[in-house]
Amino acid sequence: MKPTIVLTHDSDSIHKPLSHVLARKKRFRLVDIVKHAIGVTNLYNNFTLMAEAEEKLGYRSTIFIPVGLFSLDDIVDLLKTLQKDGWEIGYHPVISSNQTFSLLKMGLEYLNYLGLHIKGVRAHYLITSQKLLEYYSKLGLIYDSSMRAEELGTYNTVKLKDIVEIPVALMDADVFGRLMIQNEEKAFKYILWKLSQAEKDNAKYFTLLFHQEALRMRGGRLYFKLLEYLHEKEYSVKKCIEVAEEARK
Repeated sequence: MKPTIVLTHDSDSIHKPLSHVLARKKRFRLVDIVKHAIGVTNLYNNFTLMAEAEEKLGYRSTIFIPVGLFSLDDIVDLLKTLQKDGWEIGYHPVISSNQTFSLLKMGLEYLNYLGLHIKGVRAHYLITSQKLLEYYSKLGLIYDSSMRAEELGTYNTVKLKDIVEIPVALMDADVFGRLMIQNEEKAFKYILWKLSQAEKDNAKYFTLLFHQEALRMRGGRLYFKLLEYLHEKEYSVKKCIEVAEEARK
């Protein structure tokens, strides 16, 4: 049985200076560095690139947006347009060591103030705790997607208190960071192997996490190849909110 693919993106940054890019030049194609240097493109703002690739295949994803990591002024209109066109905007909070509930509520209220309708959350750095789940429920959120499938022992949704947990099955930063698979061909084979393991387990869902700021980087570029593969193999694709609503029923 093929699992339904849940497409998600975390957004940790939308701009870096040229000095930052040049210090990491091995991650990018030379032509993209030149375009960034002359202001034609912004290597760290890939919302439109991502949405166009998904739109081409009839897909929609969930985009988790932070409050406090960067100013939302430059992208709020784009996010509202994406939301209007069927993409889901989720909350990507930075968890504090104190005043956690207050700051969570403040950030969520700000996103609502901007006109972004938030139903779910994924914490920055995938930080999780029972107390956070209680806070999310108190704030009226429906789901969390901050736990890994390995942590929960399943790729499928789990009800934790009043929150639906949608576990992360595969994250780009794990493949290219923690596992240190630098070769894109080998990395893609690993991603497909991971998906095949979920199929062997008869998983209902398989949640992908690719950071939007990494979509022009080595490794992150595989997202577009993966989309084409999913379309060719006729996988069903959903957003987090659709999966959460199914689980609540």
